Amino acid sequence: NSPRTRSCVYSPTGPCICSLGNSAAVPTMEGPLRRKTLLKEGRKPALSSWTRYWVILSGSTLLYYGAKSLRGTDRKHYKSTPGKKVSIVGWMVQLPDDPEHPDIFQLNNPDKGNVYKFQTGSRFHAILWHKHLDDACKSNRPQVPANLMSFE
Repeated sequence: NSPRTRSCVYSPTGPCICSLGNSAAVPTMEGPLRRKTLLKEGRKPALSSWTRYWVILSGSTLLYYGAKSLRGTDRKHYKSTPGKKVSIVGWMVQLPDDPEHPDIFQLNNPDKGNVYKFQTGSRFHAILWHKHLDDACKSNRPQVPANLMSFE
């Protein structure tokens, strides 16, 4: 085992932690995000509003911790146990080029038809989340054996 190297990034818009390495016990990325559901099982939800979460990406799993109060961006302002735990292997992440909303990224689950929009608070954090989520979405994806024929 090699020693773990950790780099931390802080900004006025809220904490954001990046860790190097692939241990599932140590978060790859975490911080306050706002989430909005765009599609649920391929359909537009009747009501969709922004919801605040402390989100932890650990390996290829996203953990959502609900907000305890209306304000606050520190970890202490969010619940101590996750309300939701989701594997994102096989999902797709997009970073729209929208000058009016530079702090947005989208996460799509093509198997279930779910699409979520996330707001990070800064373009820098949107890019960081996109990079780490993209790696996580592609991790542990079953590889097609080389001895199979391709019809492309």
